[in-house]
Amino acid sequence: MKQEKLTLEPFEMKNLPLIVDVVEPLWYPPVGDNIFKRFNVEYIVRNNICENDYRFQLVDVEDGKAQKEILSAAFFARKGDYSLVEDWFSREVQQFPPELRKASGMSKTYLTLMDKRTLALMNDDDIKLSLFVSRKPGAGLQILEQTCKRLKTEGWKNLYLWTDCDCNWQWYTKHGFTLVQEDIYEPFSNEQEDYKTYIFKRKL
Repeated sequence: MKQEKLTLEPFEMKNLPLIVDVVEPLWYPPVGDNIFKRFNVEYIVRNNICENDYRFQLVDVEDGKAQKEILSAAFFARKGDYSLVEDWFSREVQQFPPELRKASGMSKTYLTLMDKRTLALMNDDDIKLSLFVSRKPGAGLQILEQTCKRLKTEGWKNLYLWTDCDCNWQWYTKHGFTLVQEDIYEPFSNEQEDYKTYIFKRKL
């Protein structure tokens, strides 16, 4: 991937389905049909998109292409930022029966708790990486490095994020992040295995 072809720009919400496509097979809930599964995954993505200027997409603007190609996206949150996901969730969840609404409620409770735990560790000059998604090999690291440079220039001190054992959490330890908190989330645990959550920090 040639650096000179890549441009960092504000994320366009019209590209949201492209991001959902990437994480959909990874974040499928264990219940419901395909429509519900995609709804649940889209909720997770939307939950991580705040109303701020820290929503980015990395695009390939190579000459000769009919349109730019979205390679990756990254979303950040400051203390006090908010998402419009609640209105969307309240409206869209009505199409599903009560048992599936309950399953979505479990996801909602989990995301809210982990965001709260992470924000509690942050100072006002720290910022949280809510989500970053790569559509091309290597593009995730590219957008992370480019956004970190911009955040440092703006005066942000540390980058925080949370993840869990369903993700490749070891990746962060190899890319400048330090594990600052590890917990067990009992509702997702079972007799065979604890469901572990991780909060990481990286100096900008």
